[in-house]
Amino acid sequence: MNETHGSESSPAAGHDAHDHHDGPSMQSYVVVFGALLAFTVVSFIANYLANHEVVSHFTSFTIILAVAFCKATLVAMYFMHLIVDWKKVFIMIVPALVLGPMLMIVLLPDMVLAWKRVIIP
Repeated sequence: MNETHGSESSPAAGHDAHDHHDGPSMQSYVVVFGALLAFTVVSFIANYLANHEVVSHFTSFTIILAVAFCKATLVAMYFMHLIVDWKKVFIMIVPALVLGPMLMIVLLPDMVLAWKRVIIP
């Protein structure tokens, strides 16, 4: 029997099981938190400017929507740990993103034809 002692993954090699951390550092969380606060302030400023007719409501809506997208991306990547587990999640998300629109396309003829069968009194 050929056994190897002192491999790199064993605790005897000088590595404690709790020393290894694959996720973002505490500094990353603080930076993301600061970015989320800044994005929230930008949303409130855009709303304030729209209410006081400095910018149009469409411009304000566009700014707030872009900010919401950025905030959702930051939360998903860092706080939901997608930045670390993306390879695992990618395998589940891509088929869902492909099958969802395909399901809608397949059911579209049924939805369109169903309107012609509805009898309106």
